[in-house]
Amino acid sequence: MERLFCRAHLPIAMSEGFHPKPRVSYLSALSLGFSGEDEVLELILTEEIDPDELLSRLNRASLPGLEFCRVVPLPEGAAKSKVAFFIYGMQLPQEYRTEVLRRIQEFMRADSVPVKKSNGKIVDVRLPVSTLCLDENNWLRMSIAAQNGPEAGVREILICLGLEKELFRSVFPIRERLVLQNE
Repeated sequence: MERLFCRAHLPIAMSEGFHPKPRVSYLSALSLGFSGEDEVLELILTEEIDPDELLSRLNRASLPGLEFCRVVPLPEGAAKSKVAFFIYGMQLPQEYRTEVLRRIQEFMRADSVPVKKSNGKIVDVRLPVSTLCLDENNWLRMSIAAQNGPEAGVREILICLGLEKELFRSVFPIRERLVLQNE
């Protein structure tokens, strides 16, 4: 991204100190192997650039497959954006449909679903999930609220659905949307 900003001739503000770095914030890094269709980053510029001009520069300097969709200027001194929730989608193989539908119903009826994460911490994966459904084309969709502390994520939900061994074999999660608190 730093090279892209350089190619776009953006006046990026730099941090202070011995090793100055561009003042860029990525709101929520994607896990390895996940793809994202609607990611958000915040950058601080040293001079004001028209949003349309900034968008044009970013897309001209970008790589194939990486498109900047919009630029939203924030007022001077505005707090950093925070994520409210994430929307994920993934295509499931047909042979899992019946079992996954059954497990989704159990999951959504439960008040609590504790799962042990790979780091050994126990998280309640039911609490942050507002939507979990499988459509007629076998697209599994879920909405997960952003959390503080040990987070329940897609991996833990796939464990509950009996799909943990299929992750990155036949199931490839896509973060379709990242919704900000101020949206």
